[in-house]
Amino acid sequence: MSSAATALTQPLEAPLPSEVAGRGQGWFTEYRRYPVFSSHWGRARLRPYLLVIGLILVSLLIPTVMDTAGPLPLGGFVTVALQLLVPTLAGPWLCLQVRRRGLAPKREWTTLVAVLVTLVLAVMAFQEWGSEPVKQWLAEQTGAVDAQGKRKKVIMAIGVSVTTPDDQAKGTPRDKMGEGLPTRWTNLLSGAFVSFWLAGGVGLWGLRRERQALESLARERELARAQAQRREAELQLSVLAAQVEPHFLFNTLAGVRSAIATDPTRASDMIDSLVNYLRAAIPRLRSDGGADATLGSQLDIVRAYLALMQARMPRLSHEINLPADLAAAPCPPLMLISLAENAIKHGAEPKIGPVHIHIEARHAGPGRVEVTVADNGAGFSEQAQSGGGLGLTNIRERLRQMHGERASLTLRAQPAGGVAATLAWPLD
Repeated sequence: MSSAATALTQPLEAPLPSEVAGRGQGWFTEYRRYPVFSSHWGRARLRPYLLVIGLILVSLLIPTVMDTAGPLPLGGFVTVALQLLVPTLAGPWLCLQVRRRGLAPKREWTTLVAVLVTLVLAVMAFQEWGSEPVKQWLAEQTGAVDAQGKRKKVIMAIGVSVTTPDDQAKGTPRDKMGEGLPTRWTNLLSGAFVSFWLAGGVGLWGLRRERQALESLARERELARAQAQRREAELQLSVLAAQVEPHFLFNTLAGVRSAIATDPTRASDMIDSLVNYLRAAIPRLRSDGGADATLGSQLDIVRAYLALMQARMPRLSHEINLPADLAAAPCPPLMLISLAENAIKHGAEPKIGPVHIHIEARHAGPGRVEVTVADNGAGFSEQAQSGGGLGLTNIRERLRQMHGERASLTLRAQPAGGVAATLAWPLD
């Protein structure tokens, strides 16, 4: 599936990702958190728009009351209110019905444009031919007519002017934007612009930007997934290389050859340990690279590795404590063996004399486990040089990807010398 196709699977009524909607949306812009023309978008947008409409009506009402003698021109006020409220309510609702049909993007776009244009034309038709009958009927119902049944006409124009027919006869200055056009056409055009805006016309551009942002986000996430897979492959390769690379095998076989002449029994033990290690490591490196790795299987690899290293270095001893109820617990793959190798390379090998590696798994609270790989080797100063190396860096990155902030890898110096590396993660 392409990134564009993936981006367009955004559920209509689900909040947009924060990368698209942004953060810190306030009361006035809360609607931007939702897909354009969704029901949540329409409801959240209605609050600030009703506030704007209220301010527009007040701005029309005050000068009308001040400049017009006699009864309040209720008809004009009501018709202007209808011209504002109808597109504000009907536009988003009609566009919501279009979006719910799940049309193809291009067809959906043209349908939305057609719906909004039709609604604007209907509002303009009402403004041109329907407003006067409504004003006359309201004037008759409120008694704002003379003895001949005629009302005093007051023309309200949104954002242009407030005039009477007498003012027009005297020659009211035309709006500069409508210069050369009759005031009636200027009012119609300004009314059409306001209706288009209130109905959600600006949302058409918002919808296009939203789709572009979702497609861009899908590409970014796909790239992040590819990079995560590459880092996982690097970790697997680095672990595999550390266990079967030529110098590792050569050193082991060289130790076997040397021991054959001086200590045949030890040479035999080294060969048995190497076979056991390869038997434990190779199949599980192939199969445990996913989420099905268990703590018991990962420690089996570590146990075979340490047994081989102990056969090579008789001064090395090790101990692994694993509670029975944790053996089947899920475990991030290929991480414990990396910590064991780190303890051998930077703790045991540089130290002169006996060295011990102790590994202990334990519960660290409800639904949480931790494993500590501790040695009494050369100390933190030796291992600190590799603290930012590929192995530990990849472990921390993979922990973050798998469990976020709930998993961790910490290194600390041992009071009696050596380093303890603790890997902690949740069991869910």
